Amino acid sequence: MRRGISFTLTAALLAVLLVSVFTQLWLLPHAAASVVAVFPEVEPLQVPSVIWGVAAIACWQAVAGIALRVVVLVRDDRFDASADGWLRAMLGCLLAFIGLAVFAIIALNMMGYTTPGVMYGVIAGGLMALIMAVPLVLFLWTRPTSRHYSHN
Repeated sequence: MRRGISFTLTAALLAVLLVSVFTQLWLLPHAAASVVAVFPEVEPLQVPSVIWGVAAIACWQAVAGIALRVVVLVRDDRFDASADGWLRAMLGCLLAFIGLAVFAIIALNMMGYTTPGVMYGVIAGGLMALIMAVPLVLFLWTRPTSRHYSHN
């Protein structure tokens, strides 16, 4: 990987991590409080929605952190079968987010809070994680299982 591409990817991933921390710590709790101020009937969802949001963002933060590690491995030309653990960890984080999205859809349906904006956002996030997870699974399943490649 060329240094310019590596630098750009690293800067973008670090920016995403910085914005996500700001979102977790400040934006999400304040947004939930402002929604409850306007619509008091959703007050029972305030704390669970913040907890769910923090957990969901943590999944994406882990994916971004692992992606940073993979960028470094590729940049240093050390990306081989030993990196499978990092890719499996990324897959685990994506699957955890998909599980959170499914849980949120079921819980919101059971509670009767299925506004289109919320449901579209949760469904879109789950589909995005699924779209990222499927090629990752295919990549991991089609790689040789040995740790060292033969150069014959």
